[in-house]
Amino acid sequence: MGEDVICGDGMTERVRNALYSVVRQVVPAMFKSQQPWALMGSTCSVLQGLDGYSPPDIDLVTTMQGAYIMQGAVAGCGATVRPVSWSTATPYESHFGIFEVDEVKVEVMGDLVIRCDDGLIDAAEHFARWSDKVRVLHFQGYHIPVVRLEWQLVANVLLRRPERSIGVVELLLRRGYDREYLDALLADRHIGERTIAAVRRMLQLD
Repeated sequence: MGEDVICGDGMTERVRNALYSVVRQVVPAMFKSQQPWALMGSTCSVLQGLDGYSPPDIDLVTTMQGAYIMQGAVAGCGATVRPVSWSTATPYESHFGIFEVDEVKVEVMGDLVIRCDDGLIDAAEHFARWSDKVRVLHFQGYHIPVVRLEWQLVANVLLRRPERSIGVVELLLRRGYDREYLDALLADRHIGERTIAAVRRMLQLD
């Protein structure tokens, strides 16, 4: 079952239109290939209700195989800026490609690893968890999987992005969050003590 989008006030018509163009191509391609994928990043947060921020781009995360399938789907509705290939650009490692759809940058990341001084998040290890916990949103006639705000918070704290983290925390405190899911995220052995302590403090868990 999907949930209706409750968009944040920063969503622009340009990004909304680009996202619609993308999902029209990506949803059937990924369904046919049976590769897991999800929308993540700032557009994902704003679609889930984050206010006060206008997303500049669209980020899609999938498996290695999914990235090359997704490349064909996204390129079919826009322009290829950088074909998908293995990329290491600190703090990210992934099979990475950049596209432009309706004048909006779209980034595709396969088998993403975020590697920071306080630990790492391996997206490949999280797909099993996402399949149980990923939110599915109704968006203009399509069901799109989105990475949950709890996950985005942990990633933003790991990446030392206080401005992004604070906005997500305020939304979670106002609307509520999945404590069991959050505890499972914080139990990830790859995540360092600073990140865990900061998330617990921000959400007043202690």
